[in-house]
Amino acid sequence: MRTIYLHVGYHKTATTFMQGSIFPNLENVNFIHPDYIMEDLRKLRLSRLSGYQVDLIRDEFDSFENDRPLLISYEGLSGSPFAPRKVKGQSAILKDLGRVFPKDQYDVHIIVGLREQVDLITSLYVQHVHQGGVMGAGEYIEYCRSNGVLENFHYQNYLKEIEDTFGRDHMYIMIFEDFKKAPAEELQKLLEFMGEAEIPEYKEVKSVRKANKSFGTMQVALGRRMNQLFKTPIHPEGPMALISLPHRNYLPTRYLLQNKLSYGLHHRKYQLPSNLQISLKKQYTQSNYELATQYELDLPREYFMQ
Repeated sequence: MRTIYLHVGYHKTATTFMQGSIFPNLENVNFIHPDYIMEDLRKLRLSRLSGYQVDLIRDEFDSFENDRPLLISYEGLSGSPFAPRKVKGQSAILKDLGRVFPKDQYDVHIIVGLREQVDLITSLYVQHVHQGGVMGAGEYIEYCRSNGVLENFHYQNYLKEIEDTFGRDHMYIMIFEDFKKAPAEELQKLLEFMGEAEIPEYKEVKSVRKANKSFGTMQVALGRRMNQLFKTPIHPEGPMALISLPHRNYLPTRYLLQNKLSYGLHHRKYQLPSNLQISLKKQYTQSNYELATQYELDLPREYFMQ
């Protein structure tokens, strides 16, 4: 019976770091980078799958070196906060993962990273502006609420569905805030779950860290206004079409605002307006108490109303 590790996200819980620096260097686990299987991952995230399509996806995954456990890491498997109208819900994705990896053939283990909801939604809103969005923070949150995205962050509901599909003892929960405070300690725990004896040597890719530095307060405000000028998939009403240039994948907004000069002039971490923070905190506090109780988690204090 083949062992499969599925790292399903959530978004903004150090998945880029794991995929770029840690997972490729594992000794006992064969990591398939998402780039090599993106078509299959998108089908799992987006499409209704026939039995024939499920078989094809399974065959593709099985074609990779099979003398070691397989690791698949893709945050889209926990749902998508960026294009909710085009994707399946969390339950449907989990159901299809169960079809691709049936219990009688695979020993499946799920890795899921959690992050305090207000902080996560703040980061997602900044990403919305990165991608060319023009919504204000309140408008963005209402958009997510209307599309059911905010429901995805009642973590105990999602974990219960993972438990029902793959079993409670087949699930590893990583708390993002704990990872930030003690990365080596939390990495060691995660890798032990996958049968790795120690953290592999790796080089931190500094250019990736710079590229991923979030907009601050000033950059978000200016970015929203500048994004109004450009026609993009997320803002098709813009008057100016983008011109694609070689090796230029970012919007002009990001080139102008996401650099040392911009951050040197002004960079204060962006925070949602206080009324939105309070509203979201109220929405998730009871849910987080239930999460901590049901899964015996020592959640940081920021998960609860103070």
